[in-house]
Amino acid sequence: MKNLSTTQQLYYQYIGRLYAFAYFSQRRTFLGATHSGWLRFFVLTLLVASLILRWSWAIIIVAFLLWVYIGFVYRRARKEGYNKFVVDETAVPPPDTTQTLEPNEKVQVRASGRYAVTDKSETLLLIKPAHYWHVPLGDHIVMVEHRPKQFLYQFFNARTLQKVEAGWILFGKTPLSTLAITFLENWGPDHSNNALMYYVGGGADDDLSRLKPRTIYFSFDDPDAQNLVWATLIKDARDVRASL
Repeated sequence: MKNLSTTQQLYYQYIGRLYAFAYFSQRRTFLGATHSGWLRFFVLTLLVASLILRWSWAIIIVAFLLWVYIGFVYRRARKEGYNKFVVDETAVPPPDTTQTLEPNEKVQVRASGRYAVTDKSETLLLIKPAHYWHVPLGDHIVMVEHRPKQFLYQFFNARTLQKVEAGWILFGKTPLSTLAITFLENWGPDHSNNALMYYVGGGADDDLSRLKPRTIYFSFDDPDAQNLVWATLIKDARDVRASL
């Protein structure tokens, strides 16, 4: 974030705090209603009272704008999954000499995006623990414990991998260093007929043109861990494409 202007940094911090507020207020309750419900009720009550009691036009306008603004924030936050990914245009991929993960070596990440099992999928936000690793056959695996003892997954490999972008997820007061990984999805309830045969380079899944792109996000507290994962993804994709 240091390469961004002060205005950009302040704006991203504002968006992150706003989305975090919307996210938590939708999930926390008081007397059986969510905090967001109480907030909307209070603002609506203020607007109605200002009209009935004929308060000054300034108060009426402020109450109306506040009602519109709160509605806009919740709609926008819900549409974007209560977070926003910003690409770091100055980010440079790790050099070829960077250490990579060994096969089956796991690294812990904070996972966001769509993850699934064979019969359901969910959009998750910064779930930890989540683990990423790759196997000798070249497949990349993400396992997310979204609830105690309940796991969701994503699978991809060098041929289904489309791109890897470095940037930040805006959520909370501090933007989080993040990799956005886009691939052609072949796992989850939409692919139940071949859920246990996700693409490994042949067979029924050889036609990649019918698969839709999906982006998931790995956020990191440690920049070295991010470079390790980034280098692993790049090296695997480069090695496989060089062999084609």
